[in-house]
Amino acid sequence: MKKVIVSAVLGFSSLFTAAHAAGSDSAQFEVRLTVTESCKFTAAQDVEFASIDRSTKAASNAKGQLNVTCTLNTPYQIALAGSGEMSNITNTASTSKVPYKLYQDSARTAEWDAANLLSRTGNGKDQAIPVYAKLAGDTNVEAGSYADKVTATVTY
Repeated sequence: MKKVIVSAVLGFSSLFTAAHAAGSDSAQFEVRLTVTESCKFTAAQDVEFASIDRSTKAASNAKGQLNVTCTLNTPYQIALAGSGEMSNITNTASTSKVPYKLYQDSARTAEWDAANLLSRTGNGKDQAIPVYAKLAGDTNVEAGSYADKVTATVTY
């Protein structure tokens, strides 16, 4: 009798399962993402020359740094735009100027300005880009502090 009851229960449950599995359907969909190229400056360190004795007329070098983050394999160029002359900020009535040049390399042979661009490729991480500078003229000028604003522009 037990066998009959177990068989009856198993038979009934298989009929119920078969009734529910009468058909099926499926669909496909995609998971999508668009990644756009981007470049952003993350930091800028000033180029600061050491104090100089104006009578020595000695050439002087200095270094600053830009940090930029660009998406992986994004080619980019950086232009620098400044006047190329530092003005006396201690005495704003002064006409004294100290010329300088910016360079892409530590040997200071590859100039860097709005026409001579630095070209690189992004790696998806923060990249430190040194900015090299050299005084380019006479430093026998009125004593004081001198400065020039430079604008860095990244194009990608």
